[in-house]
Amino acid sequence: MAISDVVARNLTTIFLALMASFQAYAFVCGRSFNGGYVVIVSTAAVILILLTTLTWDVSRKATCAFHRDHGDSREVCKGGICWHGVAPRSPASQSINYGH
Repeated sequence: MAISDVVARNLTTIFLALMASFQAYAFVCGRSFNGGYVVIVSTAAVILILLTTLTWDVSRKATCAFHRDHGDSREVCKGGICWHGVAPRSPASQSINYGH
């Protein structure tokens, strides 16, 4: 499962956790943050987290798709789908050419 999928499913939880952490920080430090400030900063942080995970997932898939030298590794990629050690045993992957 891709990291960005997990983040996307839990956006509300992440957002609320960030808001609570800002309020807890303000309480511990004896400060008071404006509600609008907390919402804006929490929203920006959630967007940054989502973009980071999307970038990570896309770069992993691109690396896997363009990785041609499989040698003796158990990782096989074809059509953007990567099989990590599972390909030789999986019935779904029997049609993939392993180069042997």
